[in-house]
Amino acid sequence: MDLSSNYFELFGLSVSYDVDVSALQPQWRQLQQQFHPDRVDSEDPSAQRQAMQMSAQINSAYQTLKSPVKRAAYLLTLANEPVDLERTTVADTDFLMAQMELREQLEDAQTLAEVEVIADEAQDWLTNLQREFAGDYGREEWPEARETLRKMQFMTRLLEEVNERIEQIEDEAD
Repeated sequence: MDLSSNYFELFGLSVSYDVDVSALQPQWRQLQQQFHPDRVDSEDPSAQRQAMQMSAQINSAYQTLKSPVKRAAYLLTLANEPVDLERTTVADTDFLMAQMELREQLEDAQTLAEVEVIADEAQDWLTNLQREFAGDYGREEWPEARETLRKMQFMTRLLEEVNERIEQIEDEAD
């Protein structure tokens, strides 16, 4: 194993959007134990540096592969079809209106039950978008895959906001 391995190779996976996320953590731990800098001869600065680089790559790979959005973006990069998620936005106005409506509902939500309804809807959207991305990627429909990834990012952020709102409501109840 070397630093030129892509993240999938590093974890012994085929290059695919569909990843068993539950299997990543045990593999990550095993790789970290195997390549941890403390396991390398401290007298050899070159080996220490390489072990630190390998450990950093393992951590980066783990964080990328366990995140649906990061994994999708990484796959597009591997296919030479990168997307800049910070500078581009979704072109689908119906989608944008729907997610804005969900955000407004979240703002107005006063109870955990109301927030959970929004969370369920956002999670359903994200699950469908993930399925759509896997299909777009498999068919090498790059413009569609990039657009689907952008939508996935929107829904992931919405779910983060949902979790923040849940914490806020729980704190207010205490």
